[in-house]
Amino acid sequence: MRTIRGLALGTYYAAGANAASSTPHASAMRGLVYAVKDNREPPNKPQAIAHPLHPSGHSVMVDRSNAIEYVTAMLARRTTQLATFFGVDDPRQVTLVPVPSSEVTATTIETARFRTLRLCRALAGVGLGTVEVLAAQAVPVVSKTKGLRRTADQILAGFVRTATPIPRSAVIVLVDDNVQSGNSIAALDRLLGGTRTTAAFAVAVTDAQECKDAVKHRRFTVEYDEAAKVLDVDCTLDAVR
Repeated sequence: MRTIRGLALGTYYAAGANAASSTPHASAMRGLVYAVKDNREPPNKPQAIAHPLHPSGHSVMVDRSNAIEYVTAMLARRTTQLATFFGVDDPRQVTLVPVPSSEVTATTIETARFRTLRLCRALAGVGLGTVEVLAAQAVPVVSKTKGLRRTADQILAGFVRTATPIPRSAVIVLVDDNVQSGNSIAALDRLLGGTRTTAAFAVAVTDAQECKDAVKHRRFTVEYDEAAKVLDVDCTLDAVR
């Protein structure tokens, strides 16, 4: 069984979900995810967010213009701890690999809306490893926010490798904005061979059950049988501590 351990900064709950109304700060975490993804037109209005990891110590108005910087500020002084979670001693041993967004192809990496790449570059800018774009969409696909939910095999079939060689760093970290089923993480991992030491990082993980606090960081695990023909993915969330 292929196992990928991941870390998220919080838990995402869909607006109107029963668990959202009973989980503290669910609205704030949802607003942060929306702002990082930046795939809504018109964009969401700025929202006050007070994440406990942010160095300001108070609420900050966050929208798509500063969301990635807000996330980066939480982690700028924690790169060593992150590296430890990812299984290495030195943050420079990490290679950050963005999960391609729905519209990113090999020829539009620098021009399409590729927010996970922006996040990777911001994290590398504060000392967390290096960045390599190892995959893109063969052709633009319909975003899952518009109601299309693809299987892991469909996602894998839509990915193509870029010309960039897989780096020889100690660990590859797959970076996504919001992990829901884990399908994109598993599909990208399989595309890259599924043999290298690999971890995952996300702004949030989606849950249908209430938790202690939506803005508390959360660990998760993505698993699949690397020997199976069908990419059947299991995504398990740890309890919020």
